[in-house]
Amino acid sequence: MEAKEILRKKFKEDRKALSEKERSIRSEKIASESMRFLNAYRAIRHIHLFLPIKKLYEINTVLLLPSLFGAGYEVYGSITDRLGHKLQTVKITKDTVFIEDGMGIPIPKKPIYASNESIDLVFVPLLGVDDAGNRLGYGMGFYDRFFGQLRPKVLKVGLSYFDTVKSIPVAEHDVALDACVFPHGSVIFNK
Repeated sequence: MEAKEILRKKFKEDRKALSEKERSIRSEKIASESMRFLNAYRAIRHIHLFLPIKKLYEINTVLLLPSLFGAGYEVYGSITDRLGHKLQTVKITKDTVFIEDGMGIPIPKKPIYASNESIDLVFVPLLGVDDAGNRLGYGMGFYDRFFGQLRPKVLKVGLSYFDTVKSIPVAEHDVALDACVFPHGSVIFNK
């Protein structure tokens, strides 16, 4: 879809235009707001968290790890299986040592592979999100396929530097978010 590519380019430019200091401030606020969001969902104990690709100016989700561990959450991440076009779930602990894969994604140096069965919530990367919770990612579909491997009730929560936009084009395979956390708070999307 040409419209999606135009939006991707715009969202990437908006993100890149933020100063390093501003990205850091917004990342800290998103980490804080994410913990506030989780307080409303006491039954959630197992969280899947994307880790940031620095060269793409992603939200620094590493800031969330101490708070998640301190609150007793079980935390998971992913290793991207490019050949199989899927995400492989790995356990993350406070002792996990990370290295960067070929894409610049932090992954555990000694991965402990885990089942998707216990995941309650996924914090999802995105370039942009609209008022209905439709997310625009990088266009490779890894997360849309990943959602299909999870229990139906798993919460899909985006993390975004920027507010929602009015509308994002949607394809048949796109999976909408349940909620999104921003530097100033969060929103739950009505479905």
